Amino acid sequence: MPRLVILNQVEGFRVFDLDNEKTVIGRGDDADLMLPNISVSRHHAQLSLNGGVATIVDLESSNGTIVNGQRVSTSLLSSGDEILLGKFNIVYMGDGPEDRFYKGRYLEYMIKYDAKPRTFDDSTFAMSPEQIQQMQDDANKMRNGRMALLTNSNRYWHPEDRVLTFGDAGMVSVDGMFTGGVVAEVTWDGKHHVLRKQARLLKLQVNDEPVSERRLRHGDRIRIANSGFRYEVVDD
Repeated sequence: MPRLVILNQVEGFRVFDLDNEKTVIGRGDDADLMLPNISVSRHHAQLSLNGGVATIVDLESSNGTIVNGQRVSTSLLSSGDEILLGKFNIVYMGDGPEDRFYKGRYLEYMIKYDAKPRTFDDSTFAMSPEQIQQMQDDANKMRNGRMALLTNSNRYWHPEDRVLTFGDAGMVSVDGMFTGGVVAEVTWDGKHHVLRKQARLLKLQVNDEPVSERRLRHGDRIRIANSGFRYEVVDD
C-alpha cells in the first residue's frame, strides 16, 4: 500500500500507512494523521487515493502545503515527492516494488508513526557519561550503517537493527550462480552489523577473504556471488 515517511531529526524515520481512500492531515484530534505542532492547521491538507493516483489538496491552511519546494492548492503526487506541512517534512511513497525502500531503508522495518505523547523514559540518568556516549555511538552505527553497491554508490541499503537479506528471494538481488532463495543476510548483534552466509555453495568474501560470518567495519569490501558492496557508516 502507499505510505508516508515522516522525517524526524531526533528519532529517525517513521512510516504511516495510507490504507484509506482519503486521509485528512492536521493538528486537530479528529485528523486521520495528526501532526501536533502550531505550525500545522487543524485541518491542513487532504491526501486522496483513486485508482492508483495520489492527490494532495490544501485545506486553506495558514502556512500552506509545499510539494517539492512549490506551494500548491492541489497537486498530483509521485513516489518520492517531498511534502512540507508546517515544520513537518513528509515523503510520499507509492506501492510499487521499487518503493519498498526510502534512502536505502526498508519501509516495512520502519517504526509506525504515532502522534500520541510518549511516557518519559529517565533510564539514561542512571548511566555514566561514558555509557551514554557509547550508547549513542552504537545507535549511530546501527542507524547509519549501510551496504552500498560498488558499481553505483547511489544505491544502498540500511539494515538498521533488523535483517537485510540477499538473493533471488531476498530484499536485495545479487548476480551469479547459486543465488536462489536467501543466500546471505546482515543482522545487528547490539554493537555491530554481522554478515552471514546462508547458502552452502555461495561465494562470500570480505576484503577478498572467504568468510561464512564476519562482523562488519566501515570500509569493508564485500562480494556476494558476483555482486560487490561496501559497508559504510555514513550520516545521511
